[in-house]
Amino acid sequence: MIFHHKDVSPYSEKIRLMLGYTGISWSSVQAPLTPPRPSIDPLVGGYRRIPVAQKGADVFCDTILIAEEIAQSSENPQLSPYEQNEAISAFLQELETSVFFGCIASVPVFGLIKALLQQVPLSAIPGYLQDKKKLLTDTHLVQPSREEAKAIWRRFLDQLESQLTSDFLHGYTPGIADFSAVHMVWFREKMDHRQVLAGRRLLKNWFHRMVSIGHGYRTDVSANDALQVASYADPREIPVEMKRSPLIGASVVVGPTDYATQGTHGELVGEDEQRWVLARNTDVAGRVHVHIPKRRFALTRVL
Repeated sequence: MIFHHKDVSPYSEKIRLMLGYTGISWSSVQAPLTPPRPSIDPLVGGYRRIPVAQKGADVFCDTILIAEEIAQSSENPQLSPYEQNEAISAFLQELETSVFFGCIASVPVFGLIKALLQQVPLSAIPGYLQDKKKLLTDTHLVQPSREEAKAIWRRFLDQLESQLTSDFLHGYTPGIADFSAVHMVWFREKMDHRQVLAGRRLLKNWFHRMVSIGHGYRTDVSANDALQVASYADPREIPVEMKRSPLIGASVVVGPTDYATQGTHGELVGEDEQRWVLARNTDVAGRVHVHIPKRRFALTRVL
């Protein structure tokens, strides 16, 4: 797997820990802090979220599908965002919506700058913060006020503390709920360590168990290397059952419905209950298939 990510990205950390846990070897492509992103833009067009995963000429957008790919490749069904009971599915939905915006909107400004200074050149911080502000402004969701966000974030931390009756959230081995929760704690722990972990002994122990998993077998490669891999490969064959939609062959655009709503243009070549697959003919990587989840995304036909 080639993983296009940023060190400072919490969603990237979620996948890095999953790769470490499963022992999957992976190639790392560091994306620039802000667009343009030469390793990603030619593959996915307008889509601008981080991270993105790549296997040959197949590209996977959003951590939902990246986690599903890891779960299937490693034969770890507990890591699948789809193969879960109703309670875990509801928890994952809450993490991706109210908790995410509560985490981001309640970030302590000085803590954020301090954390960024440890990972980002000083000259790049203003542009990075401006890009993040623009990213979260491009949303169809009603965001909480700062006070509401602080309350949401505290409730989430207290909820984790109360749920941790075992080593992990749902037993003695980590599952998708653990990896989907820890990356936000990881993000905030760098900024306000005392407020996140103080007085929450079970949360603190769980957090250290999770981050000690590490990132596994990582090899750094360049953006050109990743594009070359795609250019030498053919996309996966689309299963027959994914070719039954009346829109197969149509020109479409698929984009997020919550935030960073820019979409990817392409030809719809596959669809099932979980995803759309778009074919794109690129100048630098040849024909690629872009896999995009249906959850919190929408498809529009281009006439």
